[in-house]
Amino acid sequence: MKQTGVSLGGGSLRGVAHIGALKELISNEIEITHIAGTSAGSVVGGLFASGMDPENMKCIVHDLSIRRHIDIGFNRKGWIKGDRIYQSLLKWTDGKHFSDLNLPFAVICVDLISGEMVVIDTGEVALAIRASIAIPGLFSPVEMGGKLLVDGYILNNNPADIVRRMGAKKVTSIRVQSSHVHQPTNLISVLNRYIDIASQKNTERCLEEHADVLIDIDLQNIGRFETKSLSKVIALGQLEARKVLFNKKYKNVVYMDQWLQKVH
Repeated sequence: MKQTGVSLGGGSLRGVAHIGALKELISNEIEITHIAGTSAGSVVGGLFASGMDPENMKCIVHDLSIRRHIDIGFNRKGWIKGDRIYQSLLKWTDGKHFSDLNLPFAVICVDLISGEMVVIDTGEVALAIRASIAIPGLFSPVEMGGKLLVDGYILNNNPADIVRRMGAKKVTSIRVQSSHVHQPTNLISVLNRYIDIASQKNTERCLEEHADVLIDIDLQNIGRFETKSLSKVIALGQLEARKVLFNKKYKNVVYMDQWLQKVH
């Protein structure tokens, strides 16, 4: 059996594409030795590290009600309190702590106080994931150990370096993105684009230095919070992973024989 560590990036709801990619790796008897994720990647990675297989994750996505997870708060630090999603994360991870996991796992956040990246690999898994999905302005930050933690997107949106630091001999990075950039039309879209540019540059530098294999999942026409396409997104994630592993008619991919040499 071939082995690789895996890094999973953010992507809001589009991050469910990671589920399909993991499913394809496992079906090809690739053993995942370490896993780390940012934002949506921390959710999928945390469920996987807690023992949930991709098929069960697909069931969660199929039954997911976004509306039931929105608990509006009047805290000036965030529009959504995040208590409901935290309770679901507790359920999905069986309340496990990092020390309970059979697979080394890490979560990436940013501390708003120090301005530094924070890697969480101890304590309660659900709380760490909740911190990593705390999009500033949308979710309330998580206070932990004197830190005020939010989504790690801006500093490290695909932690290949962390997976390498955790001890993985080879690193496979799965990136969810959209190559089609829309013209910003309002203040929010301008700010989002500004943040995206910074994040992308940081991510590209990290992947170039630390990833042995990159699986790019390009979701050109699917929005960050588009709920109706989640099943399609999972299927696209699996398809893109399959292209990397097998299909030699596509350009700019790493083929199966080359990939197995890298992760052997």
